[in-house]
Amino acid sequence: MLKKTKTERFEALDILRGLTMVIMALDHARDFFSLGYVYASPMQIGLTNMEVFFTRWITHFAAPTFIFLAGIGLFFASKRRTKNELASLAISRGLWLIFLELTLIGFFWSFNSDFIYHPKIAVLFAIGVCMIFMGFFVYLPKYLIAIVAFFMIFGHNFFDDVLSQSFGTYSWIWQILHENGSFYVGDIEVRVVYPFVPWIGVMAAGYLFGPLTKLPRVERKKVFLSIGMALVIFGLILRYTNVYGDLLQWQTFDNFKDTFMSFLNFTKYPPSLIYLSVFIGFALIFLSVFDRDLGRWASPLKNFGQAPFFFYILHIPILHLFGIILALVVFNDASWLFGAPQPPSPEGLTYGFELLPTYIAWITVVIILYFPSKWFAEFKTRRKDWWISYL
Repeated sequence: MLKKTKTERFEALDILRGLTMVIMALDHARDFFSLGYVYASPMQIGLTNMEVFFTRWITHFAAPTFIFLAGIGLFFASKRRTKNELASLAISRGLWLIFLELTLIGFFWSFNSDFIYHPKIAVLFAIGVCMIFMGFFVYLPKYLIAIVAFFMIFGHNFFDDVLSQSFGTYSWIWQILHENGSFYVGDIEVRVVYPFVPWIGVMAAGYLFGPLTKLPRVERKKVFLSIGMALVIFGLILRYTNVYGDLLQWQTFDNFKDTFMSFLNFTKYPPSLIYLSVFIGFALIFLSVFDRDLGRWASPLKNFGQAPFFFYILHIPILHLFGIILALVVFNDASWLFGAPQPPSPEGLTYGFELLPTYIAWITVVIILYFPSKWFAEFKTRRKDWWISYL
């Protein structure tokens, strides 16, 4: 039986989610508009520079924030549904996301049938798996969910030295759980970009965090800011010690620039404790800042945040197509923009600027998708068809 509880929309959540989508689009613009090390090694100390490094580093904000917010979204959904309905929604959404990652999204990234033989366990696949697990977690007492989330997030780095090869025939299990790489199912290469742990814990943590959004605004803003700052400080102190929390330790170089970049070069695949602490901390600080009447300037971010999946599906093929057009115009060749995995660009090619095409493409796709996203966000408020919740 459907619960009758009516919940007021928490607009700061939409704005933060919209900001996350915009930042994510910058990283994907880099995928299609950068050449050489800017695409392949943007965070390799000694090869990269500050501009390229921070263009990539900033986008690290997107994945943990979006998955954490997805957990909060499940909490909001729980106020309108029974546990059975919530579990059904989470599991069916999860399966839908996995299906799209392996089909439509795979094609959009490759524009080539190769994606069928080189499927990728990327962010949508990982979110789908997290959703499926949450479909079972919702039946558990909150303290058990908290224990699972805590050990996944804080404890998974204890297993950094465990390699998939040590599991022999079952090495693929460890790869999908904790070690990115590739394994084969017959002639099909499965590429693991987002191992499931600790992302499941991140979504579970967001679900548990949800009730704090129901506090009075003045109180919750202080809570968001306090927790966010504590997480950032905790992550940076842990990073400074070089003792635990990240597979890749930072090093001291002859110049401050490289040392600084090394210090901030947190491991994303799989996401380290330090990486998650710092970027989820930033997300909560932003949530505190956005939890106020921001006026009309925040409307674009709010629209993107109310239609995130719609934005996600459309921005990839648009960027990919524009990247191909630019390469054909400048080089009369765009062969490296087809295939799965995407091959490196030929050596010696340059647009004359390392990042200018990336930033122009990023701003352009955000502008292009503003009105479609606004239309779909408004459409979602007018219609309550069951299929809309899957977009």
